Amino acid sequence: MARRSRARSGTFYLTKAVNTSSQAYNQAELDISSFVNVLQGEVVRVKQAWFNFASDNGMPIQGADLGASKGCSATAAITVESHDARASFGHNSVMAGTAIYAHTDSNTDVDWLLIQSSMNPSDFEDGFLVATDAIYIQIAPGTDAFAADINCTMKLECEIVKLSLSDAQATLVSQTLG
Repeated sequence: MARRSRARSGTFYLTKAVNTSSQAYNQAELDISSFVNVLQGEVVRVKQAWFNFASDNGMPIQGADLGASKGCSATAAITVESHDARASFGHNSVMAGTAIYAHTDSNTDVDWLLIQSSMNPSDFEDGFLVATDAIYIQIAPGTDAFAADINCTMKLECEIVKLSLSDAQATLVSQTLG
């Protein structure tokens, strides 16, 4: 991808979606190489992250997505490194995480639905600095998977920041070590 002009200043937003793909773990990559130049000390600061869960048709989670008298869950994370399974929140590459829990009654009406944020870049003093060329959104169903695919969309509030070369390199190394 061609590098964008470094004249960009201020806040910009990035969005990416992923689904459970046959009720299994899945991840999607968002290429941010046009915003990052470690040799110039330019990295992306993610100031805030938002998650949205929906049915595979884009509508809110419905009882049919779970099945009758069933509890379901899924977790999602935003990372700066690709993983074969949903990364634990203790991994250096994880910047945000959330979970969704839902339950239906015998008529497939949703009894309750809870979305719980576990970590967000806004929880950090200066956001989360990204020195890699990609951001990944991951989703993994819980032990009781939804009956239908569930979509998770992330929206990130970002800005480009300038660091010293050594700080930018240290950020990159810290994010790519397990």
